[in-house]
Amino acid sequence: MQSARPVTRAAGRAIRTAATRRGSSITAVVVLALLASGCAGHKAPSAAANRHPTSSPSPTATPITAAEREWVTGIAHLQKKIDKPFTAQAMTMTRAKMTQLERAAGGCSPKLRRMGVPSSRLQSAYATAKKACRTYEKAARCFARAASVSGIDGGTFAGTPQERIQRRSLACGFAAQGNASNRFSDATAAAQYIEAQNP
Repeated sequence: MQSARPVTRAAGRAIRTAATRRGSSITAVVVLALLASGCAGHKAPSAAANRHPTSSPSPTATPITAAEREWVTGIAHLQKKIDKPFTAQAMTMTRAKMTQLERAAGGCSPKLRRMGVPSSRLQSAYATAKKACRTYEKAARCFARAASVSGIDGGTFAGTPQERIQRRSLACGFAAQGNASNRFSDATAAAQYIEAQNP
């Protein structure tokens, strides 16, 4: 059996130095492991948690009321009724026909008033309809003027003042009616758009 050799001082110092280094290495490994586990256990606040909404949600549209729906239907019906005499494929311009066109165009404002003033959100359509009615009134005055100088059959003598008045008045009446109808179509479309956006 081989006897243990005594450890010299130099060898002892070498062993202690190695042990110290080994301990330092172990200590460093343990510290790193603890730091790693600590970081893994701690969650950083997510960006979503700190994010604030940039805008508030839009308010829910108020559903259209029965009265508003009735007004929208009424304004579309009113335009069709006014324009109906003007849509005939053939038109014999007798004095009676001129009078019919006068009455159709002149009935816009009274009938719109009977429908009543609509709610605030339909006011823009109502304002446009009122302007259209004023243009229809101009058409009515022109047709009345043409009828006043015409015979029963709608005729006038060529080259007379009556013939010139009739010609200009009829041109004025049809032009004003066309402009009024276009404007009233804008009012109807605006009202129907509002209805569609607030079902």
